[in-house]
Amino acid sequence: MNKNSHSLAPGLLAIICWASLASLGNLVIHLPPFYVLGVSFLTGSLLALRKPKEMFVDLKTTAWGTLGYYGYHFLLFYSFRFAPAIEANLINYLWPMLMVLLTPLFFPKTKLKYYHFFGALLATAGCIVLVFGKGAEFQSNNIKGYLLALGAAFSWPIYSLGKKKMGSSSVWSVGGYCFLTGLLCFLTHFCIEPRVVLQWNDALILMVMGLGPFGFAFYAWDYSLLKGNPQVIGALSYLTPVLSTLGLVLFTDQMMTLPTALAMILIIAGASSGLLDFLLSKDLVK
Repeated sequence: MNKNSHSLAPGLLAIICWASLASLGNLVIHLPPFYVLGVSFLTGSLLALRKPKEMFVDLKTTAWGTLGYYGYHFLLFYSFRFAPAIEANLINYLWPMLMVLLTPLFFPKTKLKYYHFFGALLATAGCIVLVFGKGAEFQSNNIKGYLLALGAAFSWPIYSLGKKKMGSSSVWSVGGYCFLTGLLCFLTHFCIEPRVVLQWNDALILMVMGLGPFGFAFYAWDYSLLKGNPQVIGALSYLTPVLSTLGLVLFTDQMMTLPTALAMILIIAGASSGLLDFLLSKDLVK
């Protein structure tokens, strides 16, 4: 197995974990978002106690990771407050496509092909259908949620590509990002949110979130990104919106309406343009 292929398995496991995030988050939507994030991130940081001396690297990398985690999840979780979760989630998962399109800004030797731009048009059309396809049910206050979700869609590839460009660092430094992000979230919680009396069922959900989407997934993603080709790994990420949206439909009270289904098809078709890079990658056939 070559180096690139070896890096794909952790990335795929991270994607599967993240696909559950919207469904799990929807189960604790009654809790203040910064409280949810604080508990989850601090729980995720516990996994790095295996290598505590490697949790904090140089200041630049630590700051980039912490701000990347905090910014993305702030935008994502608050988008669920101002727009239906299934729609905000689909917009958020434009990030695999954006990761492909933004790669040349961080790695100038990388070139975009015509099918990348065609995919972007399809995904944009999907967002238009998603927002305006609700007809008489459209509510203007959802716009804030859509914009927050779009901000999340941009912030994650910017963080990931920036982290890749900074070079190699210990995977356990992810624990440092999680720890500092958790502290920032709790500080925000105590400043602007009401206090929480945690119930046992909510505590269990938060523990699962912390060990999965906010824990193992981040370590696996970091390893996969540092060891492999970001375009190939980004292509695998196109599985995430399908799995995540289906999870919302199967495990929450969200409904798969016709406009939402059409939007999902367009967005996934657009994002899947990157699969051509995955299939044609020389690394996979060496």
